[in-house]
Amino acid sequence: MSWKSLVTAGLLCVLASPTFAAPAVTVTSAGLNPQGNFVWNVQIGSSIASTPLAAELGFTLTGRPLASAANLSTGANDDFDTVNPGTVIFGWEPLTDVDPGAGVNMKPSGVLTNCAAGCSVNGGLNQVFSALGSIDFPSTGAHDYIQIISTGPTNTSLTSGVQLLGKYGAATNEGRVAEAISATDAKNYKGFVGNATRTVVNGDINLSGRSDDTDFGIFAGNYAPAVTGVVGGWTKGDFNRDGKVDDTDFGIFAGTYNPTAPLGGVNTPINVTGVQDGPGAAAGSGSAVPEPASIALLGLAVLGGLGLVNRKR
Repeated sequence: MSWKSLVTAGLLCVLASPTFAAPAVTVTSAGLNPQGNFVWNVQIGSSIASTPLAAELGFTLTGRPLASAANLSTGANDDFDTVNPGTVIFGWEPLTDVDPGAGVNMKPSGVLTNCAAGCSVNGGLNQVFSALGSIDFPSTGAHDYIQIISTGPTNTSLTSGVQLLGKYGAATNEGRVAEAISATDAKNYKGFVGNATRTVVNGDINLSGRSDDTDFGIFAGNYAPAVTGVVGGWTKGDFNRDGKVDDTDFGIFAGTYNPTAPLGGVNTPINVTGVQDGPGAAAGSGSAVPEPASIALLGLAVLGGLGLVNRKR
């Protein structure tokens, strides 16, 4: 197990100068993937260079079912490379012993999913738990965190939504991000709540905002009523998602075709800047510690300074 996950609760942060900016969490729609599913990208913006971040965030999918969620480790500048332990957000999360010592410390860790069918345990809730730690980001700004996929639109279900939440704040519904300030100080941030939605216009295959001649060209190129098992759903003109692009889909398209309609659809992201949480406990005080390990961040920064952390590049 990595050093990032082994830092003990005694290493909680000391609150540092309030002159630092705060981390931000964004959830944005990336349209549809080649399978015709909605893509949601989650990023966390660091406010200080050359220090790591840790996050505990939950997500509930609305409108369309959750298909999958995965860590977006893509390189040195966008890399939450470490599975962290966290606090239970939803109640279904499987727990593991994150303390290798004699005691048992059962926590949910990493990225966990609860889907309507097939992608994890206790299916049906369409929820994602995440607790991850990062590398020392060399620059400030947005860094890829996780990607969430929900089932794509149909002609009768055009909206996908993502609710951002967690287990903190007065209403115990806010996500939390921790950011190292130095090798000895870190801060916790709360306030990460919100809702993102993406609604497509019926018949609008290329998501331009209306059903027009371009969409008809895409549909005509895929029209093949004798072919079954078509992959791509909406992106191929399979509006009812039955695996065929046939006369039923043509009827749907014909009823929506309107090349002069005002541009429509809804694309509302989440963009939340955190609020500093505190007061924190002095390092080594042994006070009760909220997750996530800003503990982990502080200990990671210290261990990194001592050359004990083997970072993935």
